[in-house]
Amino acid sequence: MKKIRGIKIGNLEVEIKGSVERHNVDLGALTLAVDGREFILDVVQSYSQTPKETGTGTTRITCELEVDEDTFDECPYNITKDDILDCEHNDLVRELFVGGDEEFEVESITLYFEADGEDYQMKIDEE
Repeated sequence: MKKIRGIKIGNLEVEIKGSVERHNVDLGALTLAVDGREFILDVVQSYSQTPKETGTGTTRITCELEVDEDTFDECPYNITKDDILDCEHNDLVRELFVGGDEEFEVESITLYFEADGEDYQMKIDEE
């Protein structure tokens, strides 16, 4: 399986305003791209918590990610650790496809990862 050398991808958290049933939210691929380099991760499993469970007015969906080379066979999978760690300065595209049959508002999307033994988080844009 393809990896980003020096980066350990954790999970992805999608926060949606209000109460939304998980089956009404379509979560697709996470794309990271900069300067012709690209890395795509697919949501393979997710767990949701409703506002009652989170103690807020937000539904939280936690997603596990993995590389799907069969589906994204044209992806070069060549993003580097420096691309990820310098994402605020290098115009790194960070997008997750979010859709569904029901109207809802995404409050935030956050990717959690580790590099050199330190924990990081990165804000992701909704595609």
